[in-house]
Amino acid sequence: MNLDYVQTFLAVVRTGSFREAAKQLGISQPAVSQHIKKLEEILKSQLIVRDRKGNQLTSTAQIFLPYAESLILTTERAVSALKLSKLTIGASSNIGIYLLPSYVKYYLQQYGNSCHVDLAIEPNPAIAHKLETGVVDLALMEWWDHRPGFTVQLWQSEELVLIVPPHHPWCNLPSVPKAYLETVEMLGGERGTGTGRLLQQYFGEQFAKMRISMQLGSTEAVKRAVQAGLGVSIVLSKSVTQEVAAGILQAIPIHVDGKPLRKELFVIWRSGLSTNHPCHQFAQMLLHEAKNSS
Repeated sequence: MNLDYVQTFLAVVRTGSFREAAKQLGISQPAVSQHIKKLEEILKSQLIVRDRKGNQLTSTAQIFLPYAESLILTTERAVSALKLSKLTIGASSNIGIYLLPSYVKYYLQQYGNSCHVDLAIEPNPAIAHKLETGVVDLALMEWWDHRPGFTVQLWQSEELVLIVPPHHPWCNLPSVPKAYLETVEMLGGERGTGTGRLLQQYFGEQFAKMRISMQLGSTEAVKRAVQAGLGVSIVLSKSVTQEVAAGILQAIPIHVDGKPLRKELFVIWRSGLSTNHPCHQFAQMLLHEAKNSS
């Protein structure tokens, strides 16, 4: 597939006009039309309908659009990889917000003069897709589904805690009994984090009886809801460090056979990348620092 044609298609989508796309790309308007025609011949389907209302994307174009964007991004990433000057890191929301910043700062202090770093922080499923399509070089995730073609290393094992508002009846408990959690109203956070699967292993058949309400979409939203007294929730311990220190939330350990309930976090990159690629430097730094702090 000719990437010039794909670039032209994306320019038409962005500008909404063949004329404006031509100006943006520095080519003639007939050349834009020719590129779109050639791309439609390759895909064996019409992409753009030109009528009195303007340029309308067909259903095929809507399906093709994210792949077109991914093709261009992947090409740009490939060029950067050859130059060994850019690293794009993808991280699930909790990792990207609460754990990753200090590691990125340390990495930039060591390699910042020779490598530019970009971050993509999104839910776990989105990061997995970006890794598979080459949009990110390396991913930090709360789970991995063992799809082939990638190198996976356990990075950290993070404690999960139950958070409650100040003056909650459970505040002084050394750990929260499993029986308590089977009866309480639990606030849900971001979908796709893998916490649900972990709790299902912990509770077994009793998990189906747990009451999960108000799927709030993010740990930040969960923390504010718990603080307001709307319920309790289970989060990564490091995501509430500041709130616990400030006394606006209480974190209660959850024990399994006398040990804290923990979630494994992973660092993943595409197998076969050169050992000179910046993602190897970053991965080794992560693993080294995690080992030293454990």
